Amino acid sequence: MSTSKLYDPDQAAFDLVTEPWSEAFRTQRDVGLQIPINYRVVPAVSLRAACFSKNQYLDNSFQRCFSNLLAVGLRRFNVDVYWDQGPSQWSLCPAQIPPARSATTRSVAPTSSSLSAAQSSAQSSAQSSTTPSEIGSSGVAARDATTSATTPPEPEELGLNPRQDTSPTNLDLSSASSTSKTASSTPTPTPTPTPTPTPTTQASSDSPILSIGPYNCTASMTLNYLTSILADFLHDTETTTDAYFIILQMDIHAAASWSAPDQPAPQPTRLPNPGNLISDTIQGNLSATLYTPQNLQDQRAGVEDEWFSSDSDNNPAAGYYRTQKVGKILVTEDGWPTEAFMEFRDLQRLVTAFGTIDPQMNAYNITTDRATVFPPDTIRQDHTVTYRSDGSISSGCLFAASEVSITENTNNSWAVATAPDLDIGADPDLLTPIPTISNLTSCGFTPLLNQTLANATADQNPLPYAAFVRSYLWTWAPGEPLNATSGNSSVNRCAAMFTNETYPGRWRTIDCTTSLRVACQDLSTPYRWEVSAASDIYAGSESLCPDGLSFSVPHTSLENAHLLAAVRSSSALEPVFVNLNSLDVTDCWVAGTNSSCPYVPPANIDTARIVVVPTVAAVIIFVLAVLTFFVKCASNRREDKRGRKRRTVDGWEYEGVPS
Repeated sequence: MSTSKLYDPDQAAFDLVTEPWSEAFRTQRDVGLQIPINYRVVPAVSLRAACFSKNQYLDNSFQRCFSNLLAVGLRRFNVDVYWDQGPSQWSLCPAQIPPARSATTRSVAPTSSSLSAAQSSAQSSAQSSTTPSEIGSSGVAARDATTSATTPPEPEELGLNPRQDTSPTNLDLSSASSTSKTASSTPTPTPTPTPTPTPTTQASSDSPILSIGPYNCTASMTLNYLTSILADFLHDTETTTDAYFIILQMDIHAAASWSAPDQPAPQPTRLPNPGNLISDTIQGNLSATLYTPQNLQDQRAGVEDEWFSSDSDNNPAAGYYRTQKVGKILVTEDGWPTEAFMEFRDLQRLVTAFGTIDPQMNAYNITTDRATVFPPDTIRQDHTVTYRSDGSISSGCLFAASEVSITENTNNSWAVATAPDLDIGADPDLLTPIPTISNLTSCGFTPLLNQTLANATADQNPLPYAAFVRSYLWTWAPGEPLNATSGNSSVNRCAAMFTNETYPGRWRTIDCTTSLRVACQDLSTPYRWEVSAASDIYAGSESLCPDGLSFSVPHTSLENAHLLAAVRSSSALEPVFVNLNSLDVTDCWVAGTNSSCPYVPPANIDTARIVVVPTVAAVIIFVLAVLTFFVKCASNRREDKRGRKRRTVDGWEYEGVPS
């Protein structure tokens, strides 16, 4: 279990990403570190489906649900955010929070968020038939008397920062607003229902629960609460071995009236002002790790000074965006940074964006937010995909074997496809990938889960959601990589793509002294792959590729699909080496026959793990066996980006030892 204040997943969720899965996910991240983030495939989920499917907007349950989703490996989240003009806040509850004097109190049995799937199902059924009994009439009294150990802390307790004033970006990424396709374009007048339903407050293990029509909400269920949990997660995982980038897309709505929660939301008479804009909430908790539209605009205007470092090994892969010279300056109009640049140089791990904006909120001007939050349609391009009964894709796939470069038909920049309905049980086989999800990934799509799996939210049962996440792995076969022993220098230390098995195109560990053909890539044309004519052991593999091609490892799911096509079109179907090994350090997989593991220091250097503490800058001196390191720790490291100190490798910083 996590010791963090708000990021607190079930132990079962942690156990789902132990070896070999932790190595598999880390390897997949590492081989793609030099690919722009818009071409990276990550698993996505709608929080409405995964956490709120039963209209329970409760802080304790959501804390566990969101924490479990983060722990099992979800990396992209779609969240519905509602403007509640009463308290002037961005809420996760679809209805306005009623005035305290309008509520009566009820009691209800507490809900455990860490039950087994069977227990959760039984409890859910029991609760649905239980009629709470009234125990009072003063909602204010209930709020004063009811406390919870996990009640969200006040902003000052979280150490929240005030909004950072930033001039609006000139980056013309999209229009200033977007309209939901299903919403009416005419503002809906406030209905006058008869009779008026009475919202009720219930006492439970959460904060007091407000029953508002079909919704059960706690007043603390706000966007600020979500970002506080996310900030804790980012802090908990800010080591090089654990860090991944996160995408948060927010669909903007007006909250329904508490007196008529079943009716369409009215158009607000009071809109957000500076101090309670979307960007204020995002900046307040997450400014230290946020990658913004302003960052992107500045970096596109000077690519060489930003994305291209003095060490060519850390430069972005070629062929993924266009550049041109403006005077003596190299610029790009469509480029994005790599994950390596964001995480290891600038310590930025979060991208936020607007999704749809309902007509009732069209008057909300997002211009100021655009320095912090990307406009609608910037980081999501929806694609329509059709499926066969076996889970294969019949139309819409972005893979085309004949296209060796990125074209209009194969461009998977920010490509998202919604997964079909999945039939997953409460205790799924985690070693068997879900075919439709694996196929979506191989076709270049971020698979979006918009379904409650096994009729259980992720706080009740994280197992089905872990099965979804594992199915997006396009690198290692299930159960791989196999453990290698430190006493053997070659067994299970190299990787090969297999084609004639249950999971064609996946990688398996193999003895490095096996003689195989090798995977060869044109490094300037991402999808051009060939297989060498000759075979050799791994140590002699770099000389086998023809002129113009290099021994390589796929960096994306589409690159992997093109390599598989090249292997299948060759004369034989035996495995082929990919340029990946753990020869230097057991279970640390790196590309390059002579590469060293970046997560451990050279043998002649002693190191200490330094953790940045959020206090006033201090200098701590550690005297080690041979060398003395002077390390300055500050909460506002690199433009207020806190992070754990990482060891410098090839001019970039790393930390940690792989498991």
